Amino acid sequence: MAIIDWGRYAQLVTHHPPSPLAERVRRLTAWRALALLASCLLSSQLLATEPVRLVGDEFCPYNCDPASGKPGYMVEVLEEIFAAQGMAINYRLKPWSRAVHVVANGGAQILLANTYNSAPNKRLQLVMGEDSTCFLARHNYTWHFSDITELQQHRLGAIQSYHYDSGGPLDQYLRSNHPQVYLAKGELPLRSLMSMLLQERIDLVLDNCNVLKRKVSKMGIAEQTRLAGTLPDYHADLHIAFSPADPDAEQLMALVRDGLAELRRNGRLAEILKAYNVNDWQR
Repeated sequence: MAIIDWGRYAQLVTHHPPSPLAERVRRLTAWRALALLASCLLSSQLLATEPVRLVGDEFCPYNCDPASGKPGYMVEVLEEIFAAQGMAINYRLKPWSRAVHVVANGGAQILLANTYNSAPNKRLQLVMGEDSTCFLARHNYTWHFSDITELQQHRLGAIQSYHYDSGGPLDQYLRSNHPQVYLAKGELPLRSLMSMLLQERIDLVLDNCNVLKRKVSKMGIAEQTRLAGTLPDYHADLHIAFSPADPDAEQLMALVRDGLAELRRNGRLAEILKAYNVNDWQR
């Protein structure tokens, strides 16, 4: 058996320390190992948590009734992305103002179908749809939109705390406390507005064009109503927003971004959108 001369070994180490290059390699290797370990720990923490909590008010086809077989394309897309990582979702409906508050304070991790300005943190959001604004009238109401100043002559119904033109002149008018404006709130504000329209308590309903078309079809009132125009020069993005109170928000956002890219690449995103008669916002 060989005998090691430990005194001689110590002399060699003392007189031949590692080269600067070797020392840099050693440190870089150690740093990469720590970074990899941290990444794995964060991933395992996400996987070990409770279901990812999604919240919004009913805004179909983007996010719909969670009890239905079609909860909305945003919900379906997120569900597939998280399922691929072994994660589940918990999707709830709340009045819009409450939903924004809940996400801002960490009671849920993702806000669904928000415009850019309504995100709790503008940096923590991803584009996931398109927004446009339409006017709905009764079938025998002959008015057609041409200018915002004309709205003062009509009883207009909209939803409290919504943004309809990213803070532009229409939003300013809706927040002016004009007596011709009625702002609905609560659990199902659009349904309330539709009922008021049919009862001739208001003349016009304002909302996202896809949402209005979907609601008219679902309520079976196509013959009683008609689209009375689209707000010109307004085409914006719809987003999902991540909670600034969630320490894993940026990692969650990166996971969704990568998952969206994969669903678009493999064609699955197109399949989901087709089921809701919606186009890819990156077409």
